[in-house]
Amino acid sequence: MEDQNEVDPESTANPDFERLEDELQVFELMIAGYVGSILRAARLIPEDKWNWSFSERTPTAREVCEHTFVWLWCDRQQLTVADRRLHKPTPNLPADRESMIRILEQESLAWRRLVRSLKPDELNQEREPWEGEQRLVRSFLFHMGQHVIYKAGQIWMLAFDLDPDSPGAYDAPYPNRLYGFSDAAPWPAPRA
Repeated sequence: MEDQNEVDPESTANPDFERLEDELQVFELMIAGYVGSILRAARLIPEDKWNWSFSERTPTAREVCEHTFVWLWCDRQQLTVADRRLHKPTPNLPADRESMIRILEQESLAWRRLVRSLKPDELNQEREPWEGEQRLVRSFLFHMGQHVIYKAGQIWMLAFDLDPDSPGAYDAPYPNRLYGFSDAAPWPAPRA
């Protein structure tokens, strides 16, 4: 009989959020799950707005996807290739949306396979990043989780405003509004 806790390393399904059993499942859900969120938002961006931004200081959807990819690529190398002399530079990335989405999907699958290949006791093993000091495998996974959550927020801000089917600009939920407090201060506060 097959162990029901075993996960097919080729499956693209996220772990069941309601039944997470260990830290590695949390990392897989965070990393691959949030890259999936980035990809969903990227598909909403019209092709003619792929390289558009609200301002010089705001990344474009293309830049968000590229930045997501390059850190995934680099941290995965640092986890899997012990000899830093064998590390490769990030590949030249395509400018068009569909090709970039495919490449980011492939990198997400590589991370899913990587996380599923790890054993809990490997989380405390050390790897040498560029800075030269040792970091735990857990640290690399946490960094990627934090990174893709941040990037998901960036691209969803663009998607809300650029998706032709969107009801309009993103309106962040605010707890006082959700509670229904009548005397709550306006949020966001008026800008000067």
